[in-house]
Amino acid sequence: MPSRNTMDITLHALGGYEEVGRNMTCLEVGSEAVILDMGIYMDRYVPLQDKIDQLSTKRLIQEDAIPDDGPISNIRDKVKAIVLSHAHLDHIGAAKRLASQYDCPIYTTPYVTEILRQKEENDNFNLKNKIISISPNSSYQVSDTLEIEFILATHSVIQASMVNIITPAGNILYSLDYKFDNQPTIGQTTNKERLRQLGNENTIALIVDSTNAEKENKTYSESVAREMLRDVLLGMETEGHGVIVTTFSSHTPRLKSIFDVGKAMGREIVFVGRSLHNYISAAEQLDFVNFSDKAEIIKSAYWEKGRLAEIQKNREDYMVIATGSQGEPNATLSRMANEEVPFTIMPEDFVVFACGVIPTPTIQGNRQILEHKIHNKRARMFKDLHVSGHASREDIRDLIKIVQPGSIVPAHGDMQKLASVAALATEMGYTLGRNVHILQNGQHVAL
Repeated sequence: MPSRNTMDITLHALGGYEEVGRNMTCLEVGSEAVILDMGIYMDRYVPLQDKIDQLSTKRLIQEDAIPDDGPISNIRDKVKAIVLSHAHLDHIGAAKRLASQYDCPIYTTPYVTEILRQKEENDNFNLKNKIISISPNSSYQVSDTLEIEFILATHSVIQASMVNIITPAGNILYSLDYKFDNQPTIGQTTNKERLRQLGNENTIALIVDSTNAEKENKTYSESVAREMLRDVLLGMETEGHGVIVTTFSSHTPRLKSIFDVGKAMGREIVFVGRSLHNYISAAEQLDFVNFSDKAEIIKSAYWEKGRLAEIQKNREDYMVIATGSQGEPNATLSRMANEEVPFTIMPEDFVVFACGVIPTPTIQGNRQILEHKIHNKRARMFKDLHVSGHASREDIRDLIKIVQPGSIVPAHGDMQKLASVAALATEMGYTLGRNVHILQNGQHVAL
């Protein structure tokens, strides 16, 4: 086994080091390598969605919709594992295009495994890579020298994990998309006990989420968002009006809160939209929720117009949970606003955005367009009934204090967000350029 002084470890930044999304990192460890995540960049991907199947992988890379893995083409044969940390598309959405170029398994959680299987069926493609499911808080020996550990983390999707790469030289913790939620509405808290153990071991480097690094606070618990929903929907005059709620389709804990509040209002619950159908199905397969027995799930608003017309007639009896929280032009909420389906937005309806807005220009523009249309309908709009799934500045500080990494590499953000983590690390005694490394996509650094 190589000694700690002789093993070369290089981090290749491939995506997510200039933007929020398109996440992909490669760790080259001696004669082997591991790829962490293969995500899409929503800002570039969404405008191409109608013709995505006609576009080549090369074209999608040129459009900045998926990561450019060209910088690691010379070490392709070294890659022993593709690790997918959690089910968000900005972490798994490019696996369809890129994974087959590597002769190795995909390692991920049971929930991501279920989502990938659904995508294969719905999008008519096959991943040639073997998929190996690893439950959070367990590990898998990839080779004689590399072990992958999934450490449970609270986030806005179930079974999110920090990924610890265990090498003969020490640990490398990949910690994108996490927060320290002490009162999660589904599942357990982030596994701080294991993180404290890493602090007592040799943790070479921490690759850390920068999305909310500029926010000088702690990210609040998901239970706070649940109370915000209760306050609005149970505390205001909704009787006699339609209630339409939208959030991220993958946010199962938020969907559970919306569902529970809808039942407390005495309304029938109807989920509408393909992505809601898919994520709910995956969560039900693993027994995280059971909406199907007590709610109606409509896969397509466009193809089930007759049922929506029936709901429209008695709209005050229903809560409609719709896709389209980011203003996507073809999603259910936009179709309602455009009167493309028979369930429409009417004056005095409650339209609730139980979500934030992904901070990219195209998505922010789409949301503004949708909000303008809802205002024109004279509906009552409630925005930002939401807490983030990403660590804020003080959560990042705590993670650094707990893990005590030798080096810090900020990721999952634009240059300003990465710089915010670097400034925090400097405040904590680290030095930019020596043990804090700000990278751009396509660059690499020796750890």
